[in-house]
Amino acid sequence: MPLDAEIIVVGAGPAGSATAFFLAQAGHQVLLLDRADFPRDKTCGDGLSPRALRVLGLMGVLPAVEAAGMPIETLRLFSPNGESVGAPILGPDNQPTRARVLPRYRLDDIIRCGALEGGARFRHGAVSALMQEDGRFTGVTVDGVNLRAQAVVVATGASSALLERAGLTRGAGDLGRAARAYFEGLQPLPREVAFHFDSVPLPGYGWIFPTSPTSANIGAGYFVKAGRVAPQASPQHAMREFLKNRHVVDVIGRHEPADSPKGYPLRTDFLTARLAAPGLYMVGEAAGLVNPLTGEGIDFALESGELAAELIATDLRFGRAPIDSAAVFARGLRARFGAFFAGIGWVRDLYFQPWVLNRFVRAAQKHDELKLLLLQIALGNTDPRRALRPGPLLRLALG
Repeated sequence: MPLDAEIIVVGAGPAGSATAFFLAQAGHQVLLLDRADFPRDKTCGDGLSPRALRVLGLMGVLPAVEAAGMPIETLRLFSPNGESVGAPILGPDNQPTRARVLPRYRLDDIIRCGALEGGARFRHGAVSALMQEDGRFTGVTVDGVNLRAQAVVVATGASSALLERAGLTRGAGDLGRAARAYFEGLQPLPREVAFHFDSVPLPGYGWIFPTSPTSANIGAGYFVKAGRVAPQASPQHAMREFLKNRHVVDVIGRHEPADSPKGYPLRTDFLTARLAAPGLYMVGEAAGLVNPLTGEGIDFALESGELAAELIATDLRFGRAPIDSAAVFARGLRARFGAFFAGIGWVRDLYFQPWVLNRFVRAAQKHDELKLLLLQIALGNTDPRRALRPGPLLRLALG
């Protein structure tokens, strides 16, 4: 039967739009689907790391992102006892650079438009089912219409309903839960993102991310290991407690949130997630690609889209059997991100304890190399297992 596209991508967030862009740039016919009308809001911390900005540069949308986003020059970390340490934002080459904060309402539409300018087609519609024939996925059902393709990419974020309806259930994995709200009319804010490990349940953190000189995305969240009980009843409760933090009060004063606090899940289960099936590929948070230490997912979404496009394009070019393509795809994603996720999990388990974080921040105040190591791990620029080496652990022990 005739195809409606070579590749159908379900979900036009950063992961889906990046995948569609790079596949279209490789000369493939790509149909990008989303049930939302754009621009649309997406509950998130809104931070863009230097790694995310690199991919946005390749997509040609970086000028628009830089023009709309708040430039960030430093990162500050508060330990449970209220002490803090700050460091400049660095790139993977250890050279000073900037990050950005841009609400997803603006960001996602910029990226989606970049995918369309790159050659992808967009269709608004709700995908209700994934089509299967002879043991492989062959398309989707959108608004009651069947659309066929050689490959289907799922980029639906934390929602697993579509995959579960297709029989691709996943076991209970590690999750994060967070809530955020926007505050406006604030006193001038520094070009700094703040991570707070005070006034929040651990493992978790609160944040203050300025979206402009006088507005900010403020929220809190926590991580829950598979089979464990959440440390608080809801992320909104964690956020309400965080808003009582004296540093937060200094920032927001008597201002109330400009919108109702919104909660959202975070899939951090990449190491155990199913990444592919014959004819079907998962990217971004649909593959569990959210940093288990910081909750950051946009950079992984964009990078996984870039990598997925390369892997899928290669499969189509060589005509691999669908079952082989799925195995190659999963191996490719695990080779790229597996060591980082394993390492960051170990670091979180060791360091996300009050006394350890207190000593680490105190030691980082004295040792620049420890401070920069912390920053580069938080930004995803270096192997997190470096924090488990004898040198950092000795400085941590000595405080």
